[in-house]
Amino acid sequence: MRAKRAKSYRKAMQFYQQVFGFREPYQILVSPDFILAGVSKQLPVKERLEEAVQGQAKFLVTHCGISEILKSSSDFRAQAIASSKEFEKRRCPHQDPVSGLECIREIMGKENKNNYCVAVQDDELRARLRAIPGVPILHVKQSVVVLEPKSQVAQDVGRQKEREKLRLPELETNMIKAYKKQKKDAKDSGRKKKK
Repeated sequence: MRAKRAKSYRKAMQFYQQVFGFREPYQILVSPDFILAGVSKQLPVKERLEEAVQGQAKFLVTHCGISEILKSSSDFRAQAIASSKEFEKRRCPHQDPVSGLECIREIMGKENKNNYCVAVQDDELRARLRAIPGVPILHVKQSVVVLEPKSQVAQDVGRQKEREKLRLPELETNMIKAYKKQKKDAKDSGRKKKK
């Protein structure tokens, strides 16, 4: 990996750690289409993902994702099945398997409670994930695993949290106001006595 790219990925992951509480080993939720894309490009998926997040990672695949790989008619199906067996299984709420992408969409919901990084190829799902604050998104571009830049939503949340950190707590603000009022009253009473 190029030094410039590694530096930008490191900065991005530090942002997610500071603002959203991510920590190593990062949990990477891997979609079936990402596994198939990685295998078709002959990438060592695990190593490339760890390189992209600049740290240790725990790889998760859902039962719906595994069943989608089993049903796929891709030429790389056998290799994808072998690759998915190396990943940890993440329980999903579906009794009957749905598509792997739909499963990930439901797991993520409206906020990233479990601090998942998501490795996915589907453009529509990636666009939807960008609207959720604090979701590092990874995908394969040509034969490289790419960590997308921070979304605008994540940057806005980061700025808001910074402002909250810099703001004084309400108790301290009330104490300062009371002190200033007390000082002003003392000054006013001192002036009246002089007259």
